[in-house]
Amino acid sequence: MWGGWALWARLRLSSISNAVALTERWETRFWVFETLDTVLMAIFRARSSAKINLSLDILERLPNGYHTLRSLVHPVGLWDELELEFLDDTSQIVFHCDNEQLQGDDNLCVRAFKAWREATGFAGGASIRLQKNIPFGAGLGGGSGNAAAVLRMANARARSLRNGELSQIAAKLGADVSLFLSDSPVLMEGIGERLTPVSSLEGWIVLLKPHEGFATPAIYRAWDESGMQSHNGTQALLTAWQDAEVETVAPLLTNDLERAARLISPLPARCIELLDVAGAKGARLSGSGSACFGLCSSPAHAREVQRKIELELAKDVLLQGATTFVAPLVARGVALLP
Repeated sequence: MWGGWALWARLRLSSISNAVALTERWETRFWVFETLDTVLMAIFRARSSAKINLSLDILERLPNGYHTLRSLVHPVGLWDELELEFLDDTSQIVFHCDNEQLQGDDNLCVRAFKAWREATGFAGGASIRLQKNIPFGAGLGGGSGNAAAVLRMANARARSLRNGELSQIAAKLGADVSLFLSDSPVLMEGIGERLTPVSSLEGWIVLLKPHEGFATPAIYRAWDESGMQSHNGTQALLTAWQDAEVETVAPLLTNDLERAARLISPLPARCIELLDVAGAKGARLSGSGSACFGLCSSPAHAREVQRKIELELAKDVLLQGATTFVAPLVARGVALLP
């Protein structure tokens, strides 16, 4: 009796062991196939968002010409779309954008891929395509988001670099590039290299972009020459940020560079006036401009503000050629697409 039971037990254990071994072999194969698919995948797609500065304090001008700052930056659901195709048989980087003004080897997308390639030792090239929907020369960080998207797509092929290494490359490309690699809005400090994640704000915005763009160096030069001091408004915004809503945040919006921009152009004052009169909860210049934004509590509220502004734009000589956009506040600035 016991001998028969022991034989049955040995056979049963052997059967289980074989099944486990077979499962492990198949799991290993699936893992290998999945890894090979990732490595061999040649085309990646992504989208990158705009951003707005809910606060911006300009603190100090450094000897190298840079400025230290403090800013609460939030991604906005206005998206550029990108595609990156790896070219293993050439080192050439081919860049195409649907806006001819952004064509050229000095585009941040090209520079981002070159920086990733140098850091990883990849010997091949790439074809990069950019469909531009975010206005440029607007203070919305569109180019920086594009560069961050290229870094994400390039690194997705084999995950060659850790997030910290990717952020170091981003910081060298430009002050705003790193923030688009974050999974949330951020408090940006230093010259843009120190980022602290903060919670997302639920809300919508109306963007008003004049036809004329602003050159960031000119705005900073106006700030330096004015002798103005920072309003240091970021701290008050941070204090109110936890569990904040649009209604509590809107009165605390602040941007030192808006004061500088008003010295050299009438556009910021006029845009903010239109947003306020149309019913936005609060309005400010984003970054160094020229786009201004108005905070809204819902999609319906944003559409109504946009409708009223469009009626005024039809008869406003100063803002001829201006465009408006409605977009939600979103948590992250770059998303890889299927």
